[in-house]
Amino acid sequence: MNSSAFYDVHCHALTLSHPSFLAFTKTLRSRGLEEAYAQISSPNYLIAALFFKGGDRIRNMLSVMERDVLSIFELMEDDLAGKFSDPEDEPPIIGSGELRIGDLRFDKLVLCPLVIDFEGVVYIPSEGTYYDRPSVKPVRAQIRDVLEGIRDYRRHRPDGMLELRPFVGVDPRHYTIEELASFLDSSFVGSCEPSGLFAGVKVYPPLGFDPWPEEGEARDKVELLWSFCEARDIPVVSHCDDQGFRVVPLEEAWRITSPNLWASVLEAHPDLRLDFAHFGMQYSRPLGKGPSNEWTDRIVELMGSYPNVYADISFDGAEAEYYRWLEIYMEKQGRKGSELLAERLMFGSDFMVNLTKVSSYAEYYRIFSRSAFSDELKLRLGHDNPERFLFGD
Repeated sequence: MNSSAFYDVHCHALTLSHPSFLAFTKTLRSRGLEEAYAQISSPNYLIAALFFKGGDRIRNMLSVMERDVLSIFELMEDDLAGKFSDPEDEPPIIGSGELRIGDLRFDKLVLCPLVIDFEGVVYIPSEGTYYDRPSVKPVRAQIRDVLEGIRDYRRHRPDGMLELRPFVGVDPRHYTIEELASFLDSSFVGSCEPSGLFAGVKVYPPLGFDPWPEEGEARDKVELLWSFCEARDIPVVSHCDDQGFRVVPLEEAWRITSPNLWASVLEAHPDLRLDFAHFGMQYSRPLGKGPSNEWTDRIVELMGSYPNVYADISFDGAEAEYYRWLEIYMEKQGRKGSELLAERLMFGSDFMVNLTKVSSYAEYYRIFSRSAFSDELKLRLGHDNPERFLFGD
């Protein structure tokens, strides 16, 4: 079976210059007890990555982030083409001009690299630091890097398999109303063409972004953002699991990341095209108890009420057990609920963050390909649903 494109709706082209690792480590140090709880109650995540074979997974991720954006895109394509694998490994995902998922065949791979707005993550040096000026991470620098990487990929590999449709990171707190309106207008003139425009918006609550703050200037700015996206049918991706790059207190991060706040956004903007990244996965839980599906269940409720609510399974699919869990979860929703999820869930990788759990971009695809999902369901998650999310009906 051949379809024109397979979609990875959630990946990143982050270099070491984009996030503020100093601010992140300062958060770990200043909130040690709550962070210890979050990590201890989240098995197989960051702590496991730090100690797996002496930190091989973390080093593998950093080896990707040390590259420029063009090199990251080339690495992703080359990995799927088998250029990092041994001869005895499984056949490559890309070969003979097509991408293979089971019996499915695709002519191209559409990537949606998501820019994250780290601009508000300011590192304040501790007393005694010689270079004592605060360091910031301007989002425009990351935007420039990603757009230049896309331009360079098209020049270097005009016949490459990748089609790149980036999402711009937006945090309204970093703009006045007038600046935000101007930034959005300049980012979404026309469609996503080589001139360097964007396919959608990425928001990231664990950095302190609240999708529905109290009334006032903060509410006015998010209202501008949601009205703009709804009116122009621009898709939005929001981080929605209880982990991630966090610089606010744990309970606040969970409050503003939870899908519960989005109920108010969607009530005011019912046609907003919204993807809950990671399908609301909750890793943290009281010690001795099983994981909670509260956020996932809430997303399913919102899907049932609003026609443009989706979720992606990025990062989640790093373990084969996840697909077995998801299959059972879908069956428990009954025929109607299972069909709803079959038409709203999307494939995503969360590369390169997923390297804390898998060895490679190709391995993530192989886990999906080997899952018990039917080819029809794989096609819907990897083609039909992402295409509808990005472009509408």
